[in-house]
Amino acid sequence: MKTRFVSGTGLVLAMVFAAVGALFLFSPEWVLRGMNGFARTLGICESPLHGPGYFPVMAASYMAVVTILAWRMFRDPQDPANPLLLSQAKAASALFSLGVFFVHKPYFILLANGILDGGIALAAHAIYRDARSRRAQGRIT
Repeated sequence: MKTRFVSGTGLVLAMVFAAVGALFLFSPEWVLRGMNGFARTLGICESPLHGPGYFPVMAASYMAVVTILAWRMFRDPQDPANPLLLSQAKAASALFSLGVFFVHKPYFILLANGILDGGIALAAHAIYRDARSRRAQGRIT
C-alpha cells in the first residue's frame, strides 16, 4: 500500500480512537444510552448501563491484546516491537487509572492498577530498550 494512504488512515483512526476513548472515559452512560437508542430502533436487545455488557467486553479485549503482546515477547524475544507496544499499553492503563484516582474518585482498585501497570510498563520498556540496543549492535542472542 502507498505510504501516504497508510499514514492518512493511521491519523484518522488515531483521532477517532482518541475521541471515542474520551467519550468512554467521561460519558460511558451517554455512549450506552446512545447505542441503546439505535438498538431500540432496530429491535435489537439493549445493553445494561451497569454490570455485564459492553465495557467488560472492552476490558477483556484489552487484556487479550496485552496477552498476545506478552506471548509474542516469549516467542520472539529479539523483536523490540512487542515490548514497546506492551509498555505503551500498560503505561496508558496506569496513567488513566491514576488520573481517575486523583481527579475523580480515589478508588483503591484504580491506585492498585496504576501502580501495577506502571511497573509493568517500566519493565517492558526496559526490555524494549535492551532489545533495541542489542539489535543495533548486531548482538542478537
